[in-house]
Amino acid sequence: MNPLGFLCIVLGVLFVALFALSLNRIKRRKIIGSALYGLQGMVVFLLLILALLIFSNLNTYQRLNHENEIVDVLVRKLASQKFQLVLIYPQPDAINSEPEYYSLYGDEWQLDTRIIKWKSWANVIGLDSYYQLERLSGRYANIEQANDSPPSAHQLTGEQKGLSIWKLKNLMKSNMPFLDAYYGQSIFIPMRDGAKFRVSLSQAGLVVRPVNESATQALDAW
Repeated sequence: MNPLGFLCIVLGVLFVALFALSLNRIKRRKIIGSALYGLQGMVVFLLLILALLIFSNLNTYQRLNHENEIVDVLVRKLASQKFQLVLIYPQPDAINSEPEYYSLYGDEWQLDTRIIKWKSWANVIGLDSYYQLERLSGRYANIEQANDSPPSAHQLTGEQKGLSIWKLKNLMKSNMPFLDAYYGQSIFIPMRDGAKFRVSLSQAGLVVRPVNESATQALDAW
């Protein structure tokens, strides 16, 4: 079980217990005892809400235990500097399980990713790193053409749920004790008709490997 999910269950049980004890003290007309249990219950309730919001936000990410194969990218040429990219998710538990189709303009495709890494002691208690694919866009090799041509970009994630880890960090005005790093990382690869690439993610970051001969030739000629 996810450690945050387990924490939510524990906090929920503790809140119910404190609430019951507070009601019991009221029935026995022990106002001070009831107030103490009620105050403790409110603190636990606030912690429960915070844990639920963080847990909800992390569910929009994928867990990273080792080097994960996160997506295969198949490139099809439609016209000069116009391509269709097919994103195929190999993991059965991926949030996006069906192939996705996107049209891009340019010479290269670029993939943007958000990554959350925890402190080593947090890894020990079961918190693995998380990743989230954020944006797919086209990229021109020529700077002047890039400035003169309209961009082509696609959002890969829907609206995030819960409390953003990044926003929570900013609200606290300091580093969260269990958060090691929260950052974005991008890769860009040449587009070639028929090329298929595999994008993986390790603790060190994104890795792209060619899957077929067309992809190998695209990288060799780049």
